[in-house]
Amino acid sequence: MQRGERLRAGCLKLWRVLDGLVALGILLPDGRRQIVCLSTPGDVVCPVSTQAVGDMWVEALTPSELEEIDLSAQHQNIGRDPGLTAALFSMVHQQVKCASAHLVTLGRLDGMERVCLFLADMAWRVGQDTPGGRRVHLPLNREDIADYLGLNAETVSRIFSRVKKAKLAIFLSPTDYLVTDMTALERRAPIGPTHRPTAAEDDAERQF
Repeated sequence: MQRGERLRAGCLKLWRVLDGLVALGILLPDGRRQIVCLSTPGDVVCPVSTQAVGDMWVEALTPSELEEIDLSAQHQNIGRDPGLTAALFSMVHQQVKCASAHLVTLGRLDGMERVCLFLADMAWRVGQDTPGGRRVHLPLNREDIADYLGLNAETVSRIFSRVKKAKLAIFLSPTDYLVTDMTALERRAPIGPTHRPTAAEDDAERQF
């Protein structure tokens, strides 16, 4: 998929992200959109129908490669096949976990907290360790970020300026930033990034 391409989401189709950055979004009848989830390589996009709210779709925010999993022919086996049921439960559980955290972000965090949490979360998800800190290439425009954080593009730009002034991140270009102190960035939000590695995951990675 190229940037901007969309797939109509439904409950009997899942998508595993192999490469790129993919959004799960809802388009309201008046044309406004809300990005409810961002997925990176290794994630499984597991939509839940929201026809009462608006059309749900899967959109590539960058050139992306997805593997489609169509359950139409197997839906009668859900609940009968233990392996299939366990796999689906794990996928749905992860989706609900991320959605719940995002609901708290939109409902209780102010703009600065939302942006700092977003920058920290994406740093863990797609950032690379460098001698100067954790560098992130984030090819989302301000409108994409605004639609994810429930803000407007102008507010996102103003908060980015505040983040830069507070030296919480160094913006190298409109799509690249460097985090020199992850702890300081995370401290600006009352909840931690959903995708921050746990101590156990860090130990396992070092052993590997």
